[in-house]
Amino acid sequence: MTTFSKYILVLGLLLGSACSKVDEQKPFSAIDPAQIFSDPSRVEKAALGMYNALQNAEFFGGRILIYADQRGNDVNVASFFGNVGSFNMISADAIALNAWTGGYRTIYEANLFMKKLQQNEAVVGTPKATQYYGEAKFIRALCYFYLVSLYAQPYNFQGDAGHPGVPLILDAAEDGAQALSAVNRVKRNTVKEVYDQMIKDLTEASAALPPNWNDAYFNRARATKAAADGLLSRVYLNKGDWPNANTSADAVIASPLAFKLATEPIDNWTFANMNATVERIFSVAMNSADNPNTNNAIGQHYSPLGRGDISVNTAGYFGIPNFAATDKRRNAAMIRTSGASTYTGKYYLNPREQWVPVLRLAEIKLNKAEAMARLDPLVSAGALTQLMDIRTIRGASVIVPPVTQAELITLILNERRMELAFEGFGMMDFLRTGRAIPARPQHLAQAAGTDYVIFPIPLLETQSNKQLAQNKGY
Repeated sequence: MTTFSKYILVLGLLLGSACSKVDEQKPFSAIDPAQIFSDPSRVEKAALGMYNALQNAEFFGGRILIYADQRGNDVNVASFFGNVGSFNMISADAIALNAWTGGYRTIYEANLFMKKLQQNEAVVGTPKATQYYGEAKFIRALCYFYLVSLYAQPYNFQGDAGHPGVPLILDAAEDGAQALSAVNRVKRNTVKEVYDQMIKDLTEASAALPPNWNDAYFNRARATKAAADGLLSRVYLNKGDWPNANTSADAVIASPLAFKLATEPIDNWTFANMNATVERIFSVAMNSADNPNTNNAIGQHYSPLGRGDISVNTAGYFGIPNFAATDKRRNAAMIRTSGASTYTGKYYLNPREQWVPVLRLAEIKLNKAEAMARLDPLVSAGALTQLMDIRTIRGASVIVPPVTQAELITLILNERRMELAFEGFGMMDFLRTGRAIPARPQHLAQAAGTDYVIFPIPLLETQSNKQLAQNKGY
């Protein structure tokens, strides 16, 4: 079992609280599960507590997205994050350990919630229990997506995706002794096995989750059917399963929540609009109490009003083809300057309260565009429509119409960088498509498939679990 299992946390809720928002649930506390699962209102708070686990500062509090972007080409390397951006990590790196632990702690919370709920389903009834299982499976799949993306080579690295992934932990230990027993010291599953489990979890979540919570806050900060379908679309895209990536994207576009592209891109990033934005599908809700210091929140690192560690690599980001200075994504609201540095406007204001972006409609439309483009040996008119929907509303420059499939795919991949920069896609789109990560000032290009484009398995984990194989080169 991994280090996370030493954190035997019982279920996150504040029993005496009237809080109902996912960002208001308190840290997990050692309360007897029998007390929690004997009352429907307490079970509801425990369910919301799983979203609190996502706020882990080293994981979905923002850092996991930052780590992926530090290895892309749109931001400058920040010394605060050690050797992440320079691709010089070692197995004893604290960041590698903390991100791993943060992900598995959150998975543990989802597993424990499902285990205790299964033992007490009658308390809430089958329909409600089914919904709760859907939420837990969505959260588990979300964590596994980032773990397998950071610590393993992409799906198509081997033809059968049989290369090492990350351990699949699908049950929760009852206590520390059980967690650390020999039977729970598991080996790494293959990347295919991890993807199969994510697809299973998300397919079941899609069937179980409500299409509409009838609550503006929950519709953006709590898992919905559209959130599960959106993450499925991303997983299928990373797998190279173009038909299912397209179908899952269609399910999001057809959602009764009627997502739309924001007229002004900054509207997706105005703190007052977080639960009212027409484009966001799912975010990790945050508030200033979740980020009491300057080292945790994603906004603190991206905004000069916080730490301001991460600035825009203007040569890389502004150098994307067809990214004109008149594009709304480069206007004064979306691109900020402070002193000699340039920053994204996405997290500029209210840096301690910025919600962590996970899924937006723009990504879904680009997923669909790429899937359609790869399925059509010519120039897919449908893919071009999805692409132009985004470019038109963003005030982008006129492009030369593509005349080949390859030209269209290149346009779509470039658009993903323009649109999704600073949201955790930095290295992932390069690696899944087999492209080298371009050079940045003082740092060389990194070829896809080389040893150091992925994180090392933490040394502490491989020392305590001899079955846990290290990544090549570390």
